[in-house]
Order: sequence, then C-alpha cells, then structure tokens
Amino acid sequence: MMKAVLALILIGPVAAGSYNSSKSHALENLTIEGDMVTVDVGDYKAEFLAFLEFQKTYMIFGGGYYQNKNLINPIVLSGLGMVDAKRIYARYPDFYRCASPGAALAQPKVKQLNLIPVNQQVLDELKASIEEFEDQLGNDGDRVCVTLIGKTLDMRSAMVPGHTTDIKDQLPRQTFHLIHSSQRVPCKGLLD
Repeated sequence: MMKAVLALILIGPVAAGSYNSSKSHALENLTIEGDMVTVDVGDYKAEFLAFLEFQKTYMIFGGGYYQNKNLINPIVLSGLGMVDAKRIYARYPDFYRCASPGAALAQPKVKQLNLIPVNQQVLDELKASIEEFEDQLGNDGDRVCVTLIGKTLDMRSAMVPGHTTDIKDQLPRQTFHLIHSSQRVPCKGLLD
C-alpha cells in the first residue's frame, strides 16, 4: 500500500510536468486573471479587458495557426456569419464557390477573426477546424462551420518592458476574441 502511495506521489508531478511541457508555445505567453488577459509577445505585453460575451457561428473560408510567441493570437479564421451565409445561400446555393455570382456578395462580409484560445483543448479544436476545412475544400466536400463562445477583448495597454510608454496606439487596430469553446458543425444543416 505504501509503495502505491509513493508511486502516485512520484508519478503525479512527472505526469503534470510532461503535460505542461507539451503545452503549445502559442499559449505559454498567455495569462488570464478574471476578466484581465495579458499576452507577452516579447517586445511588449498587451493587456486586454474581456468585456463582451458572444456566441456566434461562422462558415469557414480559411484560417491559419501560428506557433509564434511574437503574435498576440495563435489562430486566425476567415469566417462568414451564418445570418449573411443564409441570406446569400437562399439566392445562390453555391455562393462559396469562386465561380458563383454569390461569391461577390459573400467576399466583403467575410471577417478575419483573431482568436486567443483559453487552453490547449480549445486550441486543438480550432486547429482541427482549419484542418477539416482544408480537407473538405480539397475533396470538394461540405463546408465547415464553427460555433465560437467567448468574449471580445478590449486592448487596454501595450507596454514595452522597462519603459513607461504605452504603444497601443502604434499597433494596428484589430479585434481579438478570447475563446472558451469551439465546436465544428456541418454547414449544410445550418443553411437549409
């Protein structure tokens, strides 16, 4: 019995350490304390207030995962909100194809979504969404939609370590979202 307890005491920290060491580089620079979110991108620390809850479903038109500690957000999705997608689909069911006349209506409504996942599980699901989108696109399969739940972030400051000057106004204006949950859903069922 004592050996089993000793084994658990020794194995527990090792297992926890191996989990932490497998944590994505993209999340190592993220700190969340209540509604305050800090991202250390090396040259500066961006501090955000998570202020507006949202839940929205998007049809994916592209995306990327960047394992770069110098970026605020590791995931970018190009997405069309389902309200717009349904409206365009009613008139042009093939609007997601470049040759469709509906593509010209959809293109300006596609948004770049700068996503900061709260943990590795959410990051993995977002990466899987991009991979499925790419697989379906290559196989002429169904479009991939994703339902995102989280909070919109308001950048409060961007401070260079060792300096008192806030460089927030020198950065490109972008909207970032802290993502608590991501779920892939087939678009076909949402459009009909």
